[in-house]
Amino acid sequence: MKSMSELPRWLDLAQGLLECPTAPLMEECPARFILDFAAQRPSLALKRDASGNIYLGYPHKVLTCPDPLVLVAHLDHPGFHVTATNRREARLTFQGGVGLAHAVVGTPVRFFKRGASKATGHGHLISSAGTLDHLQSARAKIDAGETEAGSYAMWDLPAYSLRDGRILTRCCDDLLGAAAALCVLDDLHRRKPRGAQVWALFTRAEEIGFYGALMAVKQRAIPKAARVISLECSQALPHAPQGAGVIVRVGDRASLFDATLTEALRQACEQIRSVDAGFRYQRRLMDGGTCEATAFCSAGYRASGLALPLGNYHNQAFARKKPCIGPEHVLATDFEAEVRLLIQLAGYGSKLSHLEAATSRMLAERARKAEHELRAMPLQV
Repeated sequence: MKSMSELPRWLDLAQGLLECPTAPLMEECPARFILDFAAQRPSLALKRDASGNIYLGYPHKVLTCPDPLVLVAHLDHPGFHVTATNRREARLTFQGGVGLAHAVVGTPVRFFKRGASKATGHGHLISSAGTLDHLQSARAKIDAGETEAGSYAMWDLPAYSLRDGRILTRCCDDLLGAAAALCVLDDLHRRKPRGAQVWALFTRAEEIGFYGALMAVKQRAIPKAARVISLECSQALPHAPQGAGVIVRVGDRASLFDATLTEALRQACEQIRSVDAGFRYQRRLMDGGTCEATAFCSAGYRASGLALPLGNYHNQAFARKKPCIGPEHVLATDFEAEVRLLIQLAGYGSKLSHLEAATSRMLAERARKAEHELRAMPLQV
C-alpha cells in the first residue's frame, strides 16, 4: 500500500516539527521550521500576515485563488510565561487550559528563550495556584541553567518518541495537526498534480482564545468561498477511541460545523475505504473543547474539522489514579489515516463541490420517487 511506504517520511516531518518548543504567543521555533520547509519547496507560495500567521499554498499562484481548500492548524501549546526570576526561582503564568490538580509540586519544567530550540535551564514546581479546573500561575525552583523574564517554560517531557506504534510528545496539540498539513503540501510539491488548490494556514495563540484565527478572519485573509478544515488533536472519548481512525468532526463544544462540508469529508473517507477496506475513520461530535472551525463558522465560512484522538489531553495524565503531567500521545495509524484523507481531498479540486452536493441530489431523487409513489398509493380514509 502506497501510504505505508510514505509513513516513515510523514513521521520524519512530524518529528521535526514536534521537536520545536512552543507556547502561546511564543511560536517562533515551529514558525521557523515551517519557513525553512517552504524555502526548500519552490512550488509552494508563502505569505505572512500582520498577526504572524503563516500561509503556505500549492501551486505557487494559489494564494490568489478565490475558492481554495484551507487546512488550519495552530502552532502553540499550553505552557508557562516567565514573568519574573532570580537565580533561584522563577514566577510563571500559565497560558492555556490545564486543571490545577495536575500541576503537582515537584513536576519538572524546562526553560526556553524565544526563538531558541535548546533549553536554557530546567527546574521543578514548588507551588501552583488557580481554580479547580484552571492552572493560572506557579513558582519553580531553577535546578540548573537559567531563565529570564519574557521567556517561557514547558513541561519537561520528551520532545518526540515512537513507541509501539504510538507518537509520544510534549505537544501533539496541535503541532501534529500542523505536521499533517505539511505532509500534504510535501506530497503536492513532489507530485505536482494539476487541479489542486490548497492552502495551509498556521495560526498563533489558539490556546488562549483563537487569536490567530480571529485575526485571519478580521483581516479577510481567506476568501469567503474557501472550504476551511480545522486540523486538531482532540481528547479521545469513549465513543471516539484511539485506533479507530481519523475523526470527521461534526462539531465541538461550542458549535456544529458546516453540514455539507462535513458530509463531503465522510464521503471522501468512504471512497478510500471502497478501495482499501483497512482504512479507518470515525464521524463524531468532539465536545471536549472548542476549535478554530467554530471561529470560521461564526464568520460565515464553510468550515468543518478533522481530529486525531489524543491521549493525555493538554498533558493531563494520571498515575495510580492521581492527576499528574505526562506526554500527549496519538497512534501513528490514526495520523496516517488523516494524512491519507487530506491528500485525497487535496486532489479533488472542483470535485469537492460534487461531494458536497451529494445530499441534495439524494433528497431530490427521493422527492421524485415520493411524489410518484404517494400519488399511486393515496391515503384511504
